[in-house]
Amino acid sequence: MTETTVERGQRSPGAVAARKDLSAYRTENPLLDQGIKPAGVIVPKDVLDLQAILADANARGTALVPVSSEGAHVKGGISCGENHAMLDLSGWKEILRVDRRNRVAMIEPGVTYAELSAALEPQGMMVSMPLAPRRGKSVIAAVLDREPTTWPNRQWDPMDPMASSEFLFGTGDLFRTGSGGGPGSLEVQRKVGGAQKSSQGPGQTDFVRVLSGAQGCMGIISWITIRTELKPSIEKPQLLGSDRLEKLIPFVYDVQRPWLGDHCLLLNRTAAAMLISAVRKVEYKSVRASLPSYLCLQNIAGFERLPRQRVIQQYADISEKAKLHGLKMDEGLGGLAARDLLDAARKDCGERDWRHDLQGHCLSTFFLTTLDRAPHFIQTIEALAGKHQIDPEALGVYVQPIVQNHGCHIEFMVPYDPTKPADVARIAAFESEAVKQLAAVGAYFSRPYGEAQNIVFQANPGNFEFVKTIKSLFDPNRILNPGKFGL
Repeated sequence: MTETTVERGQRSPGAVAARKDLSAYRTENPLLDQGIKPAGVIVPKDVLDLQAILADANARGTALVPVSSEGAHVKGGISCGENHAMLDLSGWKEILRVDRRNRVAMIEPGVTYAELSAALEPQGMMVSMPLAPRRGKSVIAAVLDREPTTWPNRQWDPMDPMASSEFLFGTGDLFRTGSGGGPGSLEVQRKVGGAQKSSQGPGQTDFVRVLSGAQGCMGIISWITIRTELKPSIEKPQLLGSDRLEKLIPFVYDVQRPWLGDHCLLLNRTAAAMLISAVRKVEYKSVRASLPSYLCLQNIAGFERLPRQRVIQQYADISEKAKLHGLKMDEGLGGLAARDLLDAARKDCGERDWRHDLQGHCLSTFFLTTLDRAPHFIQTIEALAGKHQIDPEALGVYVQPIVQNHGCHIEFMVPYDPTKPADVARIAAFESEAVKQLAAVGAYFSRPYGEAQNIVFQANPGNFEFVKTIKSLFDPNRILNPGKFGL
């Protein structure tokens, strides 16, 4: 039961350096409007410096676009259609606190999953992360964007594993959320055992939800606390396969409902082969050909207390549920081992997103729904793919249960060659029609990017007016990512 703390002001000299190459902030996605090239880059040294920068920006009317991830940006979150400067926090890499007793860590915006994992490893902990994030991906950027993690039964809210936070309004005013809001300073809270682990508050406020999914247009996070998990002592990852997703869905419901098992995700064979071939450098076609149409990864883990007994008991229970649905659990399917897929899912995939490894780029369209409705959305997209000369077999499908399977994230992937204008035009036309059809049959675009960004607020004009009011309160002078979502 140990704890390590790094207080503010201890950042090592030279840890933050200005970037002169503005191409590092370009969105590498031929399907998106690239926006206006930034006029420059501002690199704050600390929170006081950041407050001074925001005060000056308000006085001068200078637009700022926050960024905390490094490497290629592909979704378009940092694209801005107005004159602006980049506000780069990717050099803020302090892990301010690791608290094993309370299973929580406090991190700055530039910390990546690999860096956080390395800090948690000596403490026997790990963090629940998205499916194989790229190496430069900021943890704060991912959790603030509500990217789904692969450990659904450890998630109680779509914002998990994010807990408390400190952020600055567009005005430069500092605010702390959750139990980090007080009473007392962080140091006073720690003396009485506080760990800044509660996400709601202070009082009845929950302002971090306003920043969540806002792509930097409502405020700027300076630190968060993130809930961590004990690292398993032993694990028994299993794969289940079927030619029909409908056969796997009841099994997942039966396992998730009583909180059995641990990491869980579903992929079609195209997505599984894309992931494993990019991470482990194996041959895509041979792996894909060896797999059933859909597969479910179900991990079973034992922790500090009676780990073997836990795995034996849970394996027996989950195996019985699999048999009831005519399924069989195995350590591998075709040319894919369950442990290899689990390892690939829980580590960064390298400098480039694994989705882009096959042909150079990949359309990624994602939304929220419930697991039972997933087959309907897949049928809708497969029918539309043929219309746009896209082989349905080339579609990657990733289905991720979230919040103990009360909902699920569905992602459709279409690899394409970005150097061929005809392919780009065809994929763009497909995305435009796909988003509209998906929305029409109930897809909820909680994190709108690309074409989805153009339709989500049109569907609810009243809500959009409310969002405008919130923007006017948090950022009255429109200095943070102006024009995002049409604000």
